[in-house]
Amino acid sequence: MSTIVFKVSAGFLVGALVMIAVALYLSDYYTEEQRRLAAAGDVKGATEAARRAGRLDPFDTDPLEAQSFLQQQQGLNEAASESLQEAIRRDPNNYMPRLMLGNLQMVKLNDLDSATQSYRDVLELNPKASIARSSMAQALIRQGKLEEAKKEYEKLREDKEISEQGLYDLGRIYVRTGEPSKGYKAISQAKRKSSRDLNQLEGAAKSEREDLIESMDLALADALVVEGKYNRALQIIAESPSEQAPALYELLSSDPEAYRESVVNSEIY
Repeated sequence: MSTIVFKVSAGFLVGALVMIAVALYLSDYYTEEQRRLAAAGDVKGATEAARRAGRLDPFDTDPLEAQSFLQQQQGLNEAASESLQEAIRRDPNNYMPRLMLGNLQMVKLNDLDSATQSYRDVLELNPKASIARSSMAQALIRQGKLEEAKKEYEKLREDKEISEQGLYDLGRIYVRTGEPSKGYKAISQAKRKSSRDLNQLEGAAKSEREDLIESMDLALADALVVEGKYNRALQIIAESPSEQAPALYELLSSDPEAYRESVVNSEIY
């Protein structure tokens, strides 16, 4: 009798293993199918393939991440958020779905509080995820929490992970939080880094970089104004090709205090 029970149990076990293997195989198949259809521009078909892959493998987060991306392409941002939250439930120790959720919350849903928390969750799982720290700093800036954003950027700079844009943001934060000299230095460094490979760029990329450098020049003038160095600021503004430069020059020439107040109270984004 015990031999029969053993054989039956073994049979069930083998059957279960076979079913799991088939499910995993089909999940991989539909994942590849999703990629093929997405590359071909068939968003609807790719979304359905991602759903099937997700149902077949309840532990894999990749199909849900792909499904979320496709939903965002269709403007289904709430559904995309739900897909990522399901991915997080499947694998709580995987920081990637949390990072993607934070980006979705900040960029598409404009839910800055939730985005900030998502980025904090990422950093708890992976303290070296510099992209999460940088994104969190941006979310904090948009919330007007400049002191908190400054700490995050300073951490990135300390770890030598800060980007040119991050350094530029940090400099402008310094200017608005009572440290214009430090702001000037940070913005100058960001400008030098941004100018290094300018001649290697072409087309739209070069134009965007030139616009950024132009903005950095005006930000340097802002830092000097807040520091009380009006003549140096006037010189920078006079040499700037920016369309804003003439009006800024006129304001600084006629009412430097008003200019200073406008800088201190202005938003970074």
